[in-house]
Amino acid sequence: MKIKLERRALDKLYKRRDRYEIPDWQRTKVWDQKKKQLLIDSILRGWRLPKFYLVKVGSDQFEVVDGQQRLNAIFNFFSNELSLSEESAQEFGGHFYKDLSPTLSDAFDDYEIDYDEISETNEVELKAFFQRLQQGLPLTASEKLNAEHGNLRNFCKKLPQLPFFKVSIAVPDTRFAHFDIASKVAMIEVESVDAGLRYDDIKAVFASQVNFSPSSAAAKRISKAFAFLAKAFPAPEPVLKNRTIVQSVATLACRLVATGKESGLEGDFATFVRKFMQDLATQVELGQAATDADFVRFQKSINANVKAGAKTRHEILLRKALVHSGALAGAFDTAALKESGISGRISELGKLITAHVSRLNTAYSAIHGKDLFKATNKTATAQANMREQITNLMQYQTFVDNLYFLFWEGPGDRLNDSMPQSFIDVNALRTDLQHDVDHGKATNVKAKKKKIGATFQKLGGETSPESLDPGRFVLIQANLMTALEHDLSNLQLPVGLTKSGHK
Repeated sequence: MKIKLERRALDKLYKRRDRYEIPDWQRTKVWDQKKKQLLIDSILRGWRLPKFYLVKVGSDQFEVVDGQQRLNAIFNFFSNELSLSEESAQEFGGHFYKDLSPTLSDAFDDYEIDYDEISETNEVELKAFFQRLQQGLPLTASEKLNAEHGNLRNFCKKLPQLPFFKVSIAVPDTRFAHFDIASKVAMIEVESVDAGLRYDDIKAVFASQVNFSPSSAAAKRISKAFAFLAKAFPAPEPVLKNRTIVQSVATLACRLVATGKESGLEGDFATFVRKFMQDLATQVELGQAATDADFVRFQKSINANVKAGAKTRHEILLRKALVHSGALAGAFDTAALKESGISGRISELGKLITAHVSRLNTAYSAIHGKDLFKATNKTATAQANMREQITNLMQYQTFVDNLYFLFWEGPGDRLNDSMPQSFIDVNALRTDLQHDVDHGKATNVKAKKKKIGATFQKLGGETSPESLDPGRFVLIQANLMTALEHDLSNLQLPVGLTKSGHK
């Protein structure tokens, strides 16, 4: 066993937070708000923290075996979900990370933690090390579940012998990690995607499924999904290096094979997973500058490990898969749209967008004496209509017209050169619908058409609304509203002129 002392700045940890896996068994005792606030206060004062312990489980992947609660608190503060106490806020000039002065935020970013990086070890050495360090390494949930009895447990014990586990994934099978993945996939298929995935939840289902049949519909679906995944990833796949990611991908595969149309889609599925993971890594690296809220929510569900995490990840993966390619979208039935949480997401986004507009108008008006987004008697109607799920081309045209009025005509020239990309996309889609693209030089017309086609394909997977299946317009709606909500939440107000006319 090798142990190497390392140091790393907090901003680097946060930007690469998808590389630090916090096992479920570490999460039984969650810190309360006060304890998290004290930790952040200590960092802002420059006080040293106790050492962290990380086990290197891949080329650039770590398992956090000591320090998980501290890391979660740090990540929550970075993402402006954790506020400082009133006392600390008064001293440091604000409640959230975004409120800190540049000097303080830079100091927080650059603050370094000490950690021992443990590598080239085995189970015996690791347990012996932690027994001396803290009088015993706790049993993982997987190790405890392995001692349970019953047919469902026996079925899950056999799954790690399948080629997908032996060949495809990059997750090392330490401390029954593969059994852990298999158990969680089975838990969702036997119960539902709403099921809790902690030890007590799975233990209860194992107990209730003592007579589980390996020839049941759920068992066949699970086995079929892992066979499909083995074909999709016939060689070791670097992106399948995190247990939670593997569980989420396997759950999506179970949903696909349930349609009976998965044959021949192995390549499309693998391409989608690689693209999704590449985009996820990019968004995580961007940190506060991330541009896709769905990826931010996906990663947050991994770090937080809340009960709704599996459902959140499944909905996002399903929505992204439906947009990724027509082949994948065509395999899923219409029920998949509902399962992707599309309707609830659109309603949620509509409320958030309206709240952002109101907040930005209030802030802008306090400086300039007028709204950032011009309000008329059409505004309330447009905001209400965008929450209604669209199902055909005519409704899509009305939807885009409403967004154009709100986010292109509404701000006028008040955003100057800081127009968000989602606003630009709205204008491009409206230009296409109004056929304004055919004017001008032939070379310019061609460039405009390509740009508009790329915008529509980014949102809906096709290059034109006329060629889109009516059932998929709602995906464009959800994707465009997600982009708008994210850009509005991160929109920096233009400085311009103050009430007195000075810069």
